[in-house]
Amino acid sequence: MKLKKSRKKIPDYPVFDALAESNGISALYIGSDYRIKWISPEARRILGVSQDVQDHLCRDLLEGRLCTSECRLSSKEGVTGSSPFQECCFQPSHPPFQIRTEFVPESGTEGGGLLKSFRIAPDSIVDDPPSSFVAKGPWAEEILSLLPRIARSDLPILLIGETGTGKECLARMIHRESHRSSGPFVVLDLSLIPDTLVEDALFGHKRGAFTGAIQEQTGKLPLAETGTLFLDEIQNIPHALQTKLLRFLETGTFEPIGSRETRKVDTRIIAATNEPPEDLLRDKRMRPDLFYRLNGLSLEIPPLRERGEDIPLLIESFRADWSRRTGRMAPVFSQELLHQLTSYPFPGNIRELKHLVEATLTLADPAKTLEFDHLPASIRRQLRSRSLPSGDQADTGRSLKEQTFYDFERRRIREALDRSGGRIIEASRSLGISRVTLWRKMKKLALLPDVSS
Repeated sequence: MKLKKSRKKIPDYPVFDALAESNGISALYIGSDYRIKWISPEARRILGVSQDVQDHLCRDLLEGRLCTSECRLSSKEGVTGSSPFQECCFQPSHPPFQIRTEFVPESGTEGGGLLKSFRIAPDSIVDDPPSSFVAKGPWAEEILSLLPRIARSDLPILLIGETGTGKECLARMIHRESHRSSGPFVVLDLSLIPDTLVEDALFGHKRGAFTGAIQEQTGKLPLAETGTLFLDEIQNIPHALQTKLLRFLETGTFEPIGSRETRKVDTRIIAATNEPPEDLLRDKRMRPDLFYRLNGLSLEIPPLRERGEDIPLLIESFRADWSRRTGRMAPVFSQELLHQLTSYPFPGNIRELKHLVEATLTLADPAKTLEFDHLPASIRRQLRSRSLPSGDQADTGRSLKEQTFYDFERRRIREALDRSGGRIIEASRSLGISRVTLWRKMKKLALLPDVSS
């Protein structure tokens, strides 16, 4: 991220400096003008930024790391309370941060700023949600026929498929069917963690290993002992760590950061990637020896646009789950509506379909059978724009199926961004995908804004 240099004089914060020096805390101070006024050395190290970020808008540094764009900086009520750890913009749903935010009044004004400190969150194991792998067709039959033998093995597994195709769901199913089912299933999404923290999140550290390491931290790898560690978005693992992960896969041993003691743990690795493996090797983003070790058993999940027969099954599964969670009767989708949805390519895959189903059920009359007009207006517009020929598509006589997937994806994202006025969070919600996924798609499709201006 390229940030413009500040021209303002930055005030000194000797109290904050002394606190950071004595305790090695990771913290920063955000003024009432939404600009970063002070940042500690440890926070700069963890976030991978320089001192130059001072006096820049907090969203330029923190959005996607510690915050979203839904900031409540101006509201004292949004950051005060009895709990020692309060939200500023939101409490991150991914490891490894736990955030504490305190309102600091500014002298001579009625307003104030936020002193935001963060630390590695206490170890937590992801609960196994009540979900199942819903699929049929030859590809699914092949996977399900191999599942008992795959589950009995301790070999690493590589799951390949686009974002939202159900890779984590399949990984959980393999874990449940294995002899490790009584052990933990731990998830580490490598796309959500800064490169500087991946090694710590994976292997942990000893007390005193670095500035701010005031206590020992257990990594996700030993937390998953006797169970399974699911490494999502494995293509994001820093190149420097690939040798260390390869060593664990071959020997079952590792050393926490700052420790000379070699530890041995019994953990099975299931990795997943949303990119073609050959691209990772060609671009040298993954070591060949690590790839071939992970690829001992590989399963590929096709995108939803290639498995239309699964859409009615998935809709029924989402209906049942929605009814169970809300305690409300879920209306039925008409056969005509199911047919229309089956012909839609769903670039966001299963996540997008789930978002569509839940949004439709929330607004619907439970006594009525759901038709096309019961879908949310934004979704109806998307379906119409892709099922009716218009513009250059009508002139060339091309049908929707003849368009390349990437052309379709680019147009879809542009429309969502136009509707949201360029707001990433709002656009991602309308598309039924996460903000991180949308940002990655925008980068791949050359749709990112020029953040340097």
